[in-house]
Amino acid sequence: MSHPSAVTPSRHRGLRLSIAGKVLGLLAAAGLVGVVVVVSAALGLTQLRGDVERTSANVAQLGQVSDLARAFQAGRARMVEYPAASEQVRADLRDQLDGYVTTIDEQLAGYEDDAADTDAFAAFEGAWTEMVRLAQDELFPMADDGDVAGAAAFYRAAILPQTTIGADAIAAENAAVAAAADADASASGANVNRTLATVVGVLLLGLTVVVVVGLRVARRLALDAGEVRTALEAMADGDLTHTAHVRSTDELGDMARSLDLAQTSLREVVSGVAESAHTVASAAEELAAASTQVVAGSDETSAQAGVVAAAAEQVSRNVQSVAAGAEQMGASIREIAQNASQAAKVAGQATDAAAATNEQVSRLGTSSQEIGNVVKVITSIAEQTNLLALNATIEAARAGEAGKGFAVVAGEVKELAQETAKATEDIVRRVEAIQADTSGAVGAIGEIAEIIASINDYQLTIASAVEEQTATTTEMSRSVGEAAAGSGEIASNITGVATAASSSSETLNQMGAAIGEMARTSEDLRARVSHFRY
Repeated sequence: MSHPSAVTPSRHRGLRLSIAGKVLGLLAAAGLVGVVVVVSAALGLTQLRGDVERTSANVAQLGQVSDLARAFQAGRARMVEYPAASEQVRADLRDQLDGYVTTIDEQLAGYEDDAADTDAFAAFEGAWTEMVRLAQDELFPMADDGDVAGAAAFYRAAILPQTTIGADAIAAENAAVAAAADADASASGANVNRTLATVVGVLLLGLTVVVVVGLRVARRLALDAGEVRTALEAMADGDLTHTAHVRSTDELGDMARSLDLAQTSLREVVSGVAESAHTVASAAEELAAASTQVVAGSDETSAQAGVVAAAAEQVSRNVQSVAAGAEQMGASIREIAQNASQAAKVAGQATDAAAATNEQVSRLGTSSQEIGNVVKVITSIAEQTNLLALNATIEAARAGEAGKGFAVVAGEVKELAQETAKATEDIVRRVEAIQADTSGAVGAIGEIAEIIASINDYQLTIASAVEEQTATTTEMSRSVGEAAAGSGEIASNITGVATAASSSSETLNQMGAAIGEMARTSEDLRARVSHFRY
C-alpha cells in the first residue's frame, strides 16, 4: 500500500471568483448589455425628440404662414370692398384694415428670423407695405371723393399687381417650409431606423456574449462537480488514492482541495490505525503473558500480607502498652511540676515579704536618726538653760538679799537642766543602741532576702526543668500514642493489602480475559482496514 504525501492546495495568484461571483458577473454582463441598450435607446429617443421638436416647429411655422396668408387675404378683401361700400361701412373697413395691418406687422416681426425663403419673405413684406400705402394714400381718398370707378380702376392697375406678388411670396414661403418639414421627417425616419438597428444589434451581441460565457461557466462547474463526485464515490468504495483534479478558485475548487486534504488525513489515519492495530495485537499477547505472572505474584503477595498483618497487630498491642505507661509518667511529672511551681510562688512571696520588712527596718533607722537630731537640739537647749541658770545665780549673788528668791529659782532651773541633760544622754545612748540594732537587723534581713531569692531562683530553675520534662513527656506520650495508632493503621492497612491482593488476583484474571478480547478486536480491526487502498 502506498502512502502519498499530503496534497497541498495549489496557490492561485489570479483573481479568486466564487460561484456567486461568476453568477453575479453574468448578471452584471446582462445588466451592462441592458444599460447599453437603454443608453442607445435613450440617444435614439433624444434624436427623435429633436426631430419631433423640429417637426413641431415646421408645423408651427406652416401655421404662421397660413395665418399670415389669411390676414393678407382679409386685408386685400377690405381694399376691394372699400370703393363700393357706404360711408358707414367704409369706416369699419378702415378700422379692420388697420387691425390687419397691425396683426401682419407683428407676425412679420416674429417670423422674420424663422423664414425659410428670405427672398420670398422680403418680397411679401415689400408688396404688403406697398399695398397698404397705395390703399390709404390713393384708393381710399379716391373712393371717399365719389370716384368709385376710378378707385376700382386704380385697384386693378396699382394694387392688384402687388397683391399677386404678395400671394406668390406667401406660396413660395409655404413651399419652402413644407420642403424643410419633409426633409426633417425623412431624417427623423432614418434616425428611428438607425436607433432601432443599434439597439437590436447591441442586444443580440450582448445576449450572445452572456450565453457563451454562461455556457462556459456552467460547463466548468459541471466538470468540477463531476470530479468531486468521482472522488467521493472512490472514497465510498474505500479508494483513498483518487483525488479531485479541480483547479478553479471558486467554492467547488475550495471543496475539492478540502476533500484532497481530508483524503490525505484519512489515509494517514487509516495507516496509523493499521499500524496501531498490529501494535495492539502484539501488546495484547505480551500483556496476556505478563498477566499470568502478575496473578501468581499477587497470590504470593496476598499470603505474605496475611503474615505481616498478624505481626503488625502484635506490635500495635505492645506500643499501646508503652503509650499507657508514658501517660502515667506524664501525669506524675505534671504533678511534680505543679508542686514546684507552687513552691516557687511561695518563695517569691517570701522574697516580697523580706523586701517589705527590710524597707520597714530601713525606715526605723531613719526615724532613730531623726530622734537623735531632736535629742541634740534638746541637749543644746539644756546647756543654754544651765548657762542661763549660772548667770542668774551670779546676778542673784550680786543682788544680795533681794536676789535670794531668784537664786533659788535659778538653782532649781539649773538642777532641772542638769537632769534634762542626763535624760538626754540616756536617750542618746538608747537611740544609738537602737540604730546599731537596726543596722544589724537590716543586714540580717538583707541576707535573708538574698537567701530567699536564691531559693526562688532554684525553685524557678526546678520548675522550668520540670516544665520542659513535662513537655518532653507529653510529646513522648503523644508520639507513642501516634505510634500506637500508626501501628494499628498499619495492621489495618496490611489487612486491606491482603484483601486488595486477593481482589487484584481476581481483577487480573478478568483483565486477562479482556486482553484476549482486545486481541480478537485488533485482528478484526486489521481485517477491516485491509479493505482500504491508501
